[in-house]
Amino acid sequence: MKKFRLLLLMGAILFGLAACGGADEEAAPKEEAETVDTAASASDAEEFTITATNWDFSSDKELTIKKGTKVKINLVNEEGMHTISNEDLGIDLKADTPSEFTAETTGEYELICSTICGATEDHEAMKISLKIID
Repeated sequence: MKKFRLLLLMGAILFGLAACGGADEEAAPKEEAETVDTAASASDAEEFTITATNWDFSSDKELTIKKGTKVKINLVNEEGMHTISNEDLGIDLKADTPSEFTAETTGEYELICSTICGATEDHEAMKISLKIID
């Protein structure tokens, strides 16, 4: 029975480390806000790619787009397993499965990592601001 508990504990630890383990070798520089100036046609979406590493979005930038723009967001997991979501915008993004939506309501939204991937304070810092402007 003790061996089974030990094996179960080791499995849980390995799963936790696989989700978001490892040390940052070097923090990626923050990029400036990216603004989309024109609304895309219905068949042409403005595309963004967000790269996720352990406890950080390396493409951690503020996204600013114009109302009426069709948007396509891609997620690339370089380290760990991450997802991105925002209920208000209907975003439930998984790696290698783009999410598309039309920016219809102005406001500021938070795109968050919705897969628990490590210590609470580190995981909660995985956010990207998305602003929809007139």
